Amino acid sequence: MKVLRKLIKYAAIAAIVAFIVSRVRSRAADRDQDEDDNDFSWPPINLDDSQELDSKLTEPTDGSPLEPRSWVTCDASGDCPSSHPIKAKDGSGLYHVPGGNAYERTIPDRCYSSAEDAETDGYRPAQK
Repeated sequence: MKVLRKLIKYAAIAAIVAFIVSRVRSRAADRDQDEDDNDFSWPPINLDDSQELDSKLTEPTDGSPLEPRSWVTCDASGDCPSSHPIKAKDGSGLYHVPGGNAYERTIPDRCYSSAEDAETDGYRPAQK
């Protein structure tokens, strides 16, 4: 009988602890979601029909802020434009030059016009 009472007490304590932990986690998740809503340093752009987009500035697809940059994204087939032949991968932190071993099979995250621009952004050269 004493053992059964102890088990009931421990089960009740465990249930209370689990309830408290779940409440704390849900509040932390709500707080994180509220912070995500305020991540942007500028308000969203609302365009009227009378306004036109500036063709020189386009919103980046990788989430980076809109600013002058030395790189472009690849086309739908994964090729860099001829003006920006250097292929850079974010995951590896490497850039590939034309004629390199992995150049043809690399689908880039960014395309640069020169190796110096890629190195300025923190990429390092791939081994030949």
